Amino acid sequence: MHRLIAIPLLIASLLGAAMQTVAQVNTASSLFERGKQAVYQIRVIDVASGDKYSIGSGFQVSADGLIGTNFHVVSAFVHEPRKYRLEYIRSDGEVHPVTLLLTDVVHDLALLKTDQPSETYLELATGELVKGDRIYSMGNPLDLGMSIIEGTYNGLVENSRYRKILFSGSLNAGMSGGPALDSSGKVMGINVSRGEEQMSFLVPVEHLRALLAEHATGAEVTDHAERIRNALLDEQNSFYQSLISQPPREKALGALVIPDRLAESLRCWGHSVDEEDEDEKYTSAHQHCRAEDNIFVTQQLYIGAFQYDFELINTSELNRFQFYTLLQEQFAHPSFGNTNDKEQVDKFACEDDLVRINDHRWKVSTCMRAYKKYKGLFDASMTMVSMDFADRAAVVTVSASGISAEKAVAVFQYIAETVKWKQ
Repeated sequence: MHRLIAIPLLIASLLGAAMQTVAQVNTASSLFERGKQAVYQIRVIDVASGDKYSIGSGFQVSADGLIGTNFHVVSAFVHEPRKYRLEYIRSDGEVHPVTLLLTDVVHDLALLKTDQPSETYLELATGELVKGDRIYSMGNPLDLGMSIIEGTYNGLVENSRYRKILFSGSLNAGMSGGPALDSSGKVMGINVSRGEEQMSFLVPVEHLRALLAEHATGAEVTDHAERIRNALLDEQNSFYQSLISQPPREKALGALVIPDRLAESLRCWGHSVDEEDEDEKYTSAHQHCRAEDNIFVTQQLYIGAFQYDFELINTSELNRFQFYTLLQEQFAHPSFGNTNDKEQVDKFACEDDLVRINDHRWKVSTCMRAYKKYKGLFDASMTMVSMDFADRAAVVTVSASGISAEKAVAVFQYIAETVKWKQ
């Protein structure tokens, strides 16, 4: 009896799964047919050669020809408008010029305009999705033709400085700037980047809606570089002001008191060496905290990095001279990997000093380098080492990219004054 009952149940289960698969295929096919007239390939064309310099995707969001895409898709034109021009290709193969209206460098968005719009445009979603909902990303991957990728909505990325949607689908180069649709065909996000295998990120549609609202006020931009500079300054000011405006949570690191995670968007971890190595002859404990988000400005410049590291070193075998030599080796500034382009940044200028903080002596070094094209922004770092004990020491390093000099000094002071030796 049990086997006779189980067979129909198994068949029903298989039929249900098959019907669900067919429904998903039908949904993707339907959305593709409805959306392909409003989704375009965006091209940056090198004026001198007439050849394409870079490609991405975009989509029409209004009857009068407004087009949404990523900032990084059109960034070459934004920075060098005399060298490049913008165009888009419709599904019927027609090529038309397109005009840049507004940018949102922080959220990697741009708003374009065509004078020859399609009769079809995509609506922006207003409702909320739940984890597990199916979503459908459209774009032109690897210049192979318009495609649709089905995946799953996994909510916002946790502990991120910038709001991003986690999409379990693979976005390939060329799909950046294309729409991610809900099952009703409305835009709920914008393709932006690929994470690990089969995991990608989307910009929430609310940020595109903000650009459209700004455009509706009649806003016009004549200097996109200044707009980018102001947006970067405002963003860093807001982030670091919120970071230093609250008393830090404190935690113990051996004989030290240090600040714990200063913002929810930071990832912190630690490690230690508990036994004195025969070669090293010292023990150490570490805490590291850093932001794992950044802002694309150009292909040669990313900003937004922030990290701080604490190291407590103890020894019972090194003499004073050996211990001092060890600390000299540890007293180094972190490297910056956000740019190596001499056209983007000046050389570092550094200052060293001996200071007293919380009744203890510290050797402190600070370094800054200015951004040449974005006045008021810097890469900045601080390293400090304690000087009062012959058998223990603390080493602190802090670094930030795309920060104002004023905020860098404030953050350095905030962290330095939180580090204390236990009484």
